[in-house]
Amino acid sequence: MPGKYAFNLQSYYPHMKPADVHLWEKFIRANAGFFDSVDYDVAIGSPPDWLNVENDEIAKKELPLYQKKVDVIGYKDNLIWLVEVKPFAGSDALGQILSYEILYKKDNPNAGNVRLLVITNKLQNGYQEIYAQKNIQVIEVGVCPECARI
Repeated sequence: MPGKYAFNLQSYYPHMKPADVHLWEKFIRANAGFFDSVDYDVAIGSPPDWLNVENDEIAKKELPLYQKKVDVIGYKDNLIWLVEVKPFAGSDALGQILSYEILYKKDNPNAGNVRLLVITNKLQNGYQEIYAQKNIQVIEVGVCPECARI
């Protein structure tokens, strides 16, 4: 399954903040060929119970406002990578990526080989073992000047 975008530097990354863009571009530069293609800001998850997307055109347009958004979905061979880009990753990124896996698989029951990846400038202390136990790959890309302002 190919993504909409080539895995290279873009002029714009939907929904990414400046610190996220900095980390993502460092990852791209250091990992050419990691993905064949990617999608950005991918909406996943069901609508709220009260939002009738079956019969209401306005509700259909509002649906993405209520869904979770995966920063990046990367495609390589037969693998689908759910990617969270997060400065100083800890429990917040952990919860997000684990939730995204559940929602993505619910939306795409035949998705096949789904992998989890967090890209960060620094994994918070004590989280290496937790991420490893949950089979989440973490790639630290180093210093992020924008992150220092967070």
